[in-house]
Amino acid sequence: MSKLKFVLSDLHLGAGFGIEAGNPLEDFTADQDLVHLLQQISAESKQDKLEVELIINGDFFEFLQVPAVDNYDPATLYPPEAYLDSSQEASIKRLNLIFEGHRAVFKALSDFMQAEPPKRRITIIKGNHDVHLYWPKVKSQLRDLLEASGPRASLLLFAAEFISREQIYVEHGHQRTERINCYRDFHDPRLPDDPFHLYYPPGSNFTIGFLNQAERERWFVDSIKPVIALIWFAFGWDFDFAATMLASFIRHTAPPEANGSVATHHNLTPSDTQKFLEKLNDRAERSRMAQHYASDPAFREKFHRQIQPYLNELNPSGLDYAQPDIHSDPTVMGRAVQSYQQLTLQRSAAEIAGQENAKVVLFGHSHRPVYQELAKESVYINTGCWLGRQNLADSSPETWQALFQGVVKPDGTQPRQLPYARIEYGLHNQPTAQLLDFANDNAALHQPTAKQTNFFSRLLSRFTTPPEYDA
Repeated sequence: MSKLKFVLSDLHLGAGFGIEAGNPLEDFTADQDLVHLLQQISAESKQDKLEVELIINGDFFEFLQVPAVDNYDPATLYPPEAYLDSSQEASIKRLNLIFEGHRAVFKALSDFMQAEPPKRRITIIKGNHDVHLYWPKVKSQLRDLLEASGPRASLLLFAAEFISREQIYVEHGHQRTERINCYRDFHDPRLPDDPFHLYYPPGSNFTIGFLNQAERERWFVDSIKPVIALIWFAFGWDFDFAATMLASFIRHTAPPEANGSVATHHNLTPSDTQKFLEKLNDRAERSRMAQHYASDPAFREKFHRQIQPYLNELNPSGLDYAQPDIHSDPTVMGRAVQSYQQLTLQRSAAEIAGQENAKVVLFGHSHRPVYQELAKESVYINTGCWLGRQNLADSSPETWQALFQGVVKPDGTQPRQLPYARIEYGLHNQPTAQLLDFANDNAALHQPTAKQTNFFSRLLSRFTTPPEYDA
């Protein structure tokens, strides 16, 4: 029997309701689209007698933005403590709230699975926003919610870190980009000194400690990835907000000293860091710096040179990294960070294709769909995200200004793209893959144009040497 595979990533299902109902932390609004995609796949499977596997590649659930409470109120501003408990019991509470907020999606996933021929099953890989899927009782509860227990247990599988089989390799990708999202042991992410709780990397703590509140005030902050780029972009349009965000970022990413003060791993002394934090947290000092920043390009470059070590978090293991050249325009700095993230994933995909003998390598995490040909007839695909707000990183200066002035409001429309990968197996069981867009009649999303690729390469050349691949 012929077979098909479909790959999605980064749906970030939260507690539901959406911003119109008082929950600005719910980013997934494409429930009916996902239901229709699953129905479409099921119909094709039945008609053509195709065995199907749906792979959800990380960040299916947004556990970091769902409070562990019994009686959830979308309009309530919950304290960070409601999001910090990573125990098995707290994680089950979050999963139950996500189920209540997206019942139609859960029903569609349950209906999708089929034991009789042609078989249809689901495999879920955990990501950095749903690391809670590590817990056995969370997986058991998800099985119950999807009616995938007992005789149907084999229809729902979980992968701890990645899938490498049938000449495809699928991994979320957070372990290969920003240090702030990395785990020492993602297979077993529990705290070494507390096996009843999970380790949260600095990026997760920053999301809980700062971004969850910031998104209530500026709905668009979660639409810019990675968060390091968001900080750079923000300095171009709202210095006070950016400085406050930077101070929180430093506190969440710099390890504490034994005496409780903030240290740093950026070759800066704890005293230097503490003094800089005091300036960032002083409203009058922020106002003074903002005036200089807006009027003096030399001050901007000096300030950028000062903050860059704290934002030098893009250093994946095994890859050389040097900081980008300082530029007085923070937008240029932000785009350089984004370009490096994209090319880092591409380079990792090329290495994996050779190591794993994979014809198709798939990542998520970056929220940007990518189709890129690699050596030896392999391809790298990033399946982007299914969030209800478009990635704003490429917006015009006028749009940025309107966003920070509060002029642009979320309109509740669906995202412009709903990307997913389709993998077919032909002669000799060789996989061929497409990156498609469900929002646009399953049109193909092609690899970057030559102009875009050259732009990324020029930015990357400022701070690293592009990898060489076999012809």
